[in-house]
Amino acid sequence: MRRDLPPGRRFLADRRGVSAVEFSVILPFVLLLMAGGMQLITYLNAIRKVDRIANSISEIASQAMPPQGSSVATVNSLDLHFTYDAAMVLFPYILGDAQRRGVNWWENITIDFASIAFTAKDATCAASGDPTTCYVANVVWTSLGTAGTNKRPCGVPQIPAADTAPPTQLTLPRSTFGPGSLIAVDVVFQFRPTFGSGFIDPIRIARSVFLQPRYATLVNYDTTNDDGIAVKCPGY
Repeated sequence: MRRDLPPGRRFLADRRGVSAVEFSVILPFVLLLMAGGMQLITYLNAIRKVDRIANSISEIASQAMPPQGSSVATVNSLDLHFTYDAAMVLFPYILGDAQRRGVNWWENITIDFASIAFTAKDATCAASGDPTTCYVANVVWTSLGTAGTNKRPCGVPQIPAADTAPPTQLTLPRSTFGPGSLIAVDVVFQFRPTFGSGFIDPIRIARSVFLQPRYATLVNYDTTNDDGIAVKCPGY
């Protein structure tokens, strides 16, 4: 820089520190993009984990074996607690997230089981007809859930809904209706971003899986030593 110039012109001509100024202007946007990218990855991973929980737990419950000479299998409170606890292994993020929120891990995710039996409305109903007009879907037993009020209620027939409809505790996909029974597992997780949670509402991630019992016609609930984790519906 020329020293013979007036001070004002020397100041305007001085290019030292330009890179530092540019860096200080760009840095906040770079950090914001990095934080947003990390949150997006965490959110997509949460979706995958909720899917895995619903699929894995439904697989475990649907493989209950009936005793010899019977076609009805049973699960008990210990079985349900075991499958609930599996969520910690399948989705360890809920542990840290629960700690940040100051709640227990089982209050940070809702996991509900239900066994549903289909009863024919009319013995002469044509097999080729719409199964939703031929069968009533009744809840046999339902878990009380780890949190929230997402359990499928006793005494209220499940309503057929479109296969693409969002899952609810009162509906079943139309394609699941038919003879026999099924196990329904409903998982709901409220994803709260680590950054910006003060002005971004939680994002609800809900997944439901429906499987027919593999080795039994029905999976019932054994109330022996029941600790309140589930309730058996009247009539079953």
